[in-house]
Amino acid sequence: MSKKDTFPPTGFQQLYSENEIQPDISVSDLCENCLEEKKEVASKFFCLSCKMSFCEECNKTAHTLSVLKKHQRIKIKKGTLEKEEGSLERFCYKHNKNLRVFCFNCEQLICTNCAFSNHEDHEIKTIDIASKQYKLKNLDAVPQTLKRKEDFVTKVQQEKEMITQKLDQRLKDLDEKRDLLIKKIEQVVHNLKETITDEEMKKLKLLFEQEQKEKRNVGLLKTAEKNLSRLQSAQRRKDHLEILGYSVLFNHASDISVKSKKETLAAVSGPQKKLSIATQIESLMKMDFVTPFDISKCKIGINSKFGSIGDMMTITLTISNTNYQPSDYVPALIQCHVTEQKNNSEMVVTNFVRKQDFQGIFMCTFKPKAVSKYNVTKIVIDGEIILVNEINFEITAYSNCWNPNKKGERIALSNGNRSARFIGGSGRGKDRQIEGVQIMTSGVHTFRLKIDKLSGCMELGVKPPLKKGWVYKVGWTFCLDCAEKHSLGASYRFGKKCKTGDVITMIIDMDKHTLSYKLNDINLGVSSKNISKEVVIAVGIWGINNQISFL
Repeated sequence: MSKKDTFPPTGFQQLYSENEIQPDISVSDLCENCLEEKKEVASKFFCLSCKMSFCEECNKTAHTLSVLKKHQRIKIKKGTLEKEEGSLERFCYKHNKNLRVFCFNCEQLICTNCAFSNHEDHEIKTIDIASKQYKLKNLDAVPQTLKRKEDFVTKVQQEKEMITQKLDQRLKDLDEKRDLLIKKIEQVVHNLKETITDEEMKKLKLLFEQEQKEKRNVGLLKTAEKNLSRLQSAQRRKDHLEILGYSVLFNHASDISVKSKKETLAAVSGPQKKLSIATQIESLMKMDFVTPFDISKCKIGINSKFGSIGDMMTITLTISNTNYQPSDYVPALIQCHVTEQKNNSEMVVTNFVRKQDFQGIFMCTFKPKAVSKYNVTKIVIDGEIILVNEINFEITAYSNCWNPNKKGERIALSNGNRSARFIGGSGRGKDRQIEGVQIMTSGVHTFRLKIDKLSGCMELGVKPPLKKGWVYKVGWTFCLDCAEKHSLGASYRFGKKCKTGDVITMIIDMDKHTLSYKLNDINLGVSSKNISKEVVIAVGIWGINNQISFL
């Protein structure tokens, strides 16, 4: 469809007669009526008849009379007139000028600026002359074309609905097949488990019990071996008391060894069915394990009583039994139970690592995710529990860092939560912003932040901590890329444009309820004088990989 078909060609003479041609429009960012009363309120409407900018309140009060209600008013957005959808254009929204001439080449109403910049070689005439010369074309074809388009849209909607119904049915069939397969698999697993006889389970349990008994007796055998020289010395000295005592010890150790060997051979003798690895693991988890060292002599420690979000906490387990050698036995499973006091929730950390440089020392490292107090309640070594309780630590938040619990889905944190970066992608406004951790209610607070990358919009300021919504709409911000300040959604000129590498200083005076900024230590002044009684730092980030960091 050409421009001739889309642009209404009639009515130029009535709409744009010489008497109606108005001077170029000057739109003010502030309500001109409020300025007379020395108040700064953002303008929302421009009256074509009054040739003035009004805020929403003044727009109503100034046009209460019936004769004034007919004045045409246009909405203002960011200092320019906002085009109304479906209305015939009267102004050039690019230059804020009246449309005074008509371009026959482009079949378009334009302003004088457009005529000299983009239509130099075109046939251009004033609108009163053009309205007489312009000829209507294919006027009768409009209703027919409209009907064809409406029929096509109806057909597309019917086709879409039919495809949607088929797709829903296919998805439903797939879900039913999935549920059926899961049910069959669960039945097969259940049948396999039932094939294991009670006799096989008893033999398997006996094997594990005997293995643990052998490990438990290792300590006694090693003690007897170490006392062999003392027995020989007693025999040379003919000290019958020592000879008898050490002989009983050696005979007892020998009897235990022989008995254990016979029990083991008896347990494994005879025909047995081969068990699957999964079955053996399941049986292993049900056994009671016994460690070959004295649990009561184990020591638990922690690297620090205090930490911050992002810090690595380390818990150490030291086996201090004098008879224990690390080469003798390595625990199969060590679990550390840590309880968060705030929510009374427990987490189990199992990433204990044996430290080869020290005998009998195991280490567990992890990062707490919440600001709270924690207790290491117990350590479980191969099923045996060591009660700890007295080991505790506290995780606090840096005042100069971003809160991981208050970040949008498209924001990534690094550098100990001091750096916030927009990773890109589509999403709602809240997915692009993040809050700090410190809630301010009194005193003067100063923060220094570095713009690591700025290639789009970035709004830095404060907001009420419980208020939801865009930070520049519910709070008070400084738009770093366009030198504007925003106060609860209203925008005004402020400061200077920032760039990558600049350092921003925020001074938040909660006693005076003011917000001030510095750019590279140059004072930009007070941006807001009416911030709420309780605020938190917040930033909204646009532009992929744009990043800002606390210093």
